[in-house]
Amino acid sequence: MESFWNRVTSLLNTSTVVELAQILDVKRSTLSSWIHSDRRPPMEVLLKITELTGVDIHQLERGFSYSLDEDDEVAEHHAFSKRIELIEFINSLDDEELEAVWAFLRLCEQRAVKTRTSKPARQPEE
Repeated sequence: MESFWNRVTSLLNTSTVVELAQILDVKRSTLSSWIHSDRRPPMEVLLKITELTGVDIHQLERGFSYSLDEDDEVAEHHAFSKRIELIEFINSLDDEELEAVWAFLRLCEQRAVKTRTSKPARQPEE
């Protein structure tokens, strides 16, 4: 099976680590360590790869013939996809929009904490 980094270099039509590092805007030494230890890049680099190649993260990871099998955890796939969508949305915001979303999230967090801490303790049944 072809490795993640082989798929990336093939899709981006690069032949050297230096060239790939320039395309991904990362240090050559950092990229080289990811490749040699078969580690995945941080999410922002991963999103850049998907943007440049037009290939979905799951296909980058599992190969071009990847599709969900019945054995796959669909819920995990869905949650992961939602996280990716959320990150992409946040990255598309300007500073003012980001401040508004941040304020909203802080409000939600405060309300969730209040809800969790204000629930009365369950009385033991007699």
